[in-house]
Amino acid sequence: MSSGAPHEQVAVVLGGSVAGLATARLLARHFSRVTVLERDARTAVDGPEAAFTSWERPSVPQFRHSHAFLARLRLILLAHMPDVLDRLRAVGVREIHLHETVPPGMPWTPRSDDEDVVLLACRRATFEWALRESVRALANVELREGVTVAGLVGARRDGGRPRVTGVRLADGSEVSAALVVDASGRRSKGAEWLEELGAPPPYERVSDTGIFYYTRFYRLLRGAPPAGGTGLVAADLGWVKVAIFPGDERTFSITVGPPVGDAALKRLADSEQFERFVAAFPSLAPWRAAGVSEPVFGPSTPVLVMGQLRNRLRHFVDADGPLAPGFVVVGDALYHSNPIYGRGCPSSLMMVELLDEAVGLHPDDPIAMARHYHAACEAHVRPFWDAAIASDRRMLGHERALPTGNRAAVIHMAEQAFGWFVDRGVVPATRVDPVVFRGLLRIFHMLDTPEDLVLNPELVLRSLPVLARVLRGDVPPQIFLPTGRAQVLAQMDA
Repeated sequence: MSSGAPHEQVAVVLGGSVAGLATARLLARHFSRVTVLERDARTAVDGPEAAFTSWERPSVPQFRHSHAFLARLRLILLAHMPDVLDRLRAVGVREIHLHETVPPGMPWTPRSDDEDVVLLACRRATFEWALRESVRALANVELREGVTVAGLVGARRDGGRPRVTGVRLADGSEVSAALVVDASGRRSKGAEWLEELGAPPPYERVSDTGIFYYTRFYRLLRGAPPAGGTGLVAADLGWVKVAIFPGDERTFSITVGPPVGDAALKRLADSEQFERFVAAFPSLAPWRAAGVSEPVFGPSTPVLVMGQLRNRLRHFVDADGPLAPGFVVVGDALYHSNPIYGRGCPSSLMMVELLDEAVGLHPDDPIAMARHYHAACEAHVRPFWDAAIASDRRMLGHERALPTGNRAAVIHMAEQAFGWFVDRGVVPATRVDPVVFRGLLRIFHMLDTPEDLVLNPELVLRSLPVLARVLRGDVPPQIFLPTGRAQVLAQMDA
């Protein structure tokens, strides 16, 4: 892929959002030219504030929703795109270190690897702006916006699977490529385009998240958050999830995630009702107290609603190899999980990093490259997707019937026991035990795998006494003060 005639040295990336821009940034190492095709046309802006205000991203419905940029993403930037992190620092993006998030009163002894556990407090628009500026600075990357892709170009060879050789645009023109990367997000039409070429359908697994999201953005009138906190506030109260996401330029957002079936909370789409909801929580209300913050666009700042969210994974490689050599997928088009866990952008950059590795190892063999990439994603990204599915299933109270096969039944029971132990032992222990707190935060930040919760004997042993406390009814106090649904609805009705 990195040698041959000029048209064989071109890579085309479908989608110019976070996954697509990061893909272009790293593929520029391997190809003489990389072309990014983006459906939305972003206006020229002089900084992230203008990007947040003026960019319209209909193809990215989550563009102005809350985002968490976890430590795994930051480490990938340090390793492969340090200039992006420098741009973010230059515009005032906060880096929140682990010790800043330790619960009050918890004894804490720093460790050398704590320096890896850093959250980037940043709006999605700011991150996308910095990444886009980095890509625009590359001489061998062409960013074409306002372009609609209509399908893939390719043909079968000797009766085998079709080889993708480019893309067809809505205006009928074609763009040739040695590699086409689909980074067009959860609404990707990649499976349809492959079917048109005669490729086998991708394996797909789907489950509902069961949640609606309501988000409103604010700006602090003073520099520091209330009570001197870091801005990290989150809770799962069973009947609703609530979180505050810190951002750059003194911004923050409040997101509320009620179950899809809670009709009474659909009125959160109304800004007045949203504010009444927030005021009902002692842990949220100080953020909206008089003189502390204001809606980022004034009283007309909307409450953004995002729904119809489904966890989904797709496989574009099977036992016989890639479904269509010359075509790979990154980002939400490959693995998409509940946004509440903040794993969308970090997972996307993990996939891009793995693709960079695969192309480097197999520059002239698209089949071996696709196999390597698929196996690496299943090993490193899939566990976090599986963990999100299991967590959603517990939240929704979905109990699957016991499988009939012995092995499947054992796996099912182990998953149930694991969830029970995490909910009643590990999570409460994070409020009183610094070792468990650090361990869970490393998993939350995708630095360690979800399996470490049970494979790390220290985390298990230190969680057991807390589990015994919980079973006795002596639950460690929550930092986020719980508030009942009836009480909140009464305040919204008042």
